Amino acid sequence: MNDIRLGFAVPIFANPGVTDFRTPNFERLDWRPVVDAVREAEALGYDSLWVADHMFLGRDGAILECWTTLAYLAGITSTMRLGSIHLGNGFRHAPHAAKQIATLDYISGGRFDLFIDPGWRAREHTAYGFDWEPDPARRIARLDAALEVMREMWTAEHPTLANEFFRLDDAICQPRPAQPNGPPIWIGEAFDEATLDLIARRADVWNSMPAGIEVLRQKIERVDQACRDRGRDPSSLRKTLETQVLIYEDPAYAEELFARFDDLAARYPTGNAMTDVIEFVKEGNPNLGGAKTREQLVDEFVIGTPEEVAEKLNAYRALGIDEVICWFMDFPQRESMRLLAERVRPALRP
Repeated sequence: MNDIRLGFAVPIFANPGVTDFRTPNFERLDWRPVVDAVREAEALGYDSLWVADHMFLGRDGAILECWTTLAYLAGITSTMRLGSIHLGNGFRHAPHAAKQIATLDYISGGRFDLFIDPGWRAREHTAYGFDWEPDPARRIARLDAALEVMREMWTAEHPTLANEFFRLDDAICQPRPAQPNGPPIWIGEAFDEATLDLIARRADVWNSMPAGIEVLRQKIERVDQACRDRGRDPSSLRKTLETQVLIYEDPAYAEELFARFDDLAARYPTGNAMTDVIEFVKEGNPNLGGAKTREQLVDEFVIGTPEEVAEKLNAYRALGIDEVICWFMDFPQRESMRLLAERVRPALRP
């Protein structure tokens, strides 16, 4: 096995007090601590940074736009890979997206990973006037067609292609991505057969939303079986995890944080920008969503002392996970980010 890679999920929205969704300690969106944390993450040796793609998210809906943010962060980093989290296929015309992706990969020296999604938030699409397809199988078919177009744009001398959703007629995509065949394709979750089929045929990397050890084991078994059913070696598909992380040396630090989470939850009731997200999270893992006990959070996320966190990450690695995208629950404090790099990483087994 290779060493486990560590990714930094860039906190581009605030969700104060919501302990099971990403940024419970971030009281309001503020750009400066985000930039400072990205710079420190690179200095600490994090392997990658990741930016979510939404039109609105968090308590008040305030979120930075994914592509603009990635382009900026490409310019202030040099070693970390750059990734989208669930880039919304319905938000962009695929040939244009292929050009944007080629440009970012080219100017970053081949550091981009394309984590793309068929789209799932009807409300987010209709609020902005994007077309919304209610049938998830049709959305997956459109993503399949988009990925076909992107590969053609990135690799063909004279990109020409027509499928059910898109058409290219001697398109020009220069400069090409720095990575010879274009960026690796990440696809997340595995809710149905259509998604499993797309993962097995198109993905270089599969990603899971937060899950405890046993839930994740079941997900991986389902994805591996989908690969075998389609004649693909499951070991050729990388397995990764996106999750929340809280690390502390002194238990008093955790107690203070959870008390603060309770206070923030009381002061900032979850707004209507998150109602559909909460339901979606429950679909992916019924153990998530709504008020949770500390024991449930510890099971579903990565929470504990450096030694406890190392043990859990080693257990994930034993399942085949080779990269963990980390949402740090104490941000804008950086205690967890530093402890993961300085104390936990040296204790992870190769």
